[in-house]
Amino acid sequence: MPNADPAATQPCSSLKISETILKTGRIEAMIAWYTTVLGVPPFFEHSPDAGTRPLDLGGQTRASDLRMCFFRLSLDFPYVQTIGIFQEPGTGLEPAKGAPGLHHMQLTTASLDELCATHDRLLGEGMRPHRSADHGPMTSFYYRDPDGNNVEITAQNFPTLEAMVDFMSSDAFKANPSGREIDPEAYVAQRRGVTA
Repeated sequence: MPNADPAATQPCSSLKISETILKTGRIEAMIAWYTTVLGVPPFFEHSPDAGTRPLDLGGQTRASDLRMCFFRLSLDFPYVQTIGIFQEPGTGLEPAKGAPGLHHMQLTTASLDELCATHDRLLGEGMRPHRSADHGPMTSFYYRDPDGNNVEITAQNFPTLEAMVDFMSSDAFKANPSGREIDPEAYVAQRRGVTA
């Protein structure tokens, strides 16, 4: 009897990530950084009236009382995806490494070639990844935004979902899910067949 397709047996939630909202004390720098990285400007921006005191709703401030913006990632309705930036009063300017919260967010490109093109575009803006890795199922370049949030930009290494899921079920992946660290410039050059 043939083995079942591993991709068909993976349980998936019916819920999808729609928004990732970051709070900041430096909204201008964050808007500029995400505009550069995402390659699009915010599709929506809002500033409350001067003197507005944010309403606290069970420990969460009301969005319309804050300066904020949203970037569009996908219009695959109903699963639209956005990144929002809220200027939260009292937010510090230094990241607190020991505090709970976001470890990193991952943004996916369509291909390894697009990942390389994104790397070159960001390098031209003075943005170099602080970490790069071939994780096995995907290759990723990691960047820090102005608030120190870790933003992973990635591409799939496998041509199909089935191949990716099959690899992630392997003993090799289970033994080392982080994969291997790589030099981003050397990786991009190798992908393009450039020799030193």
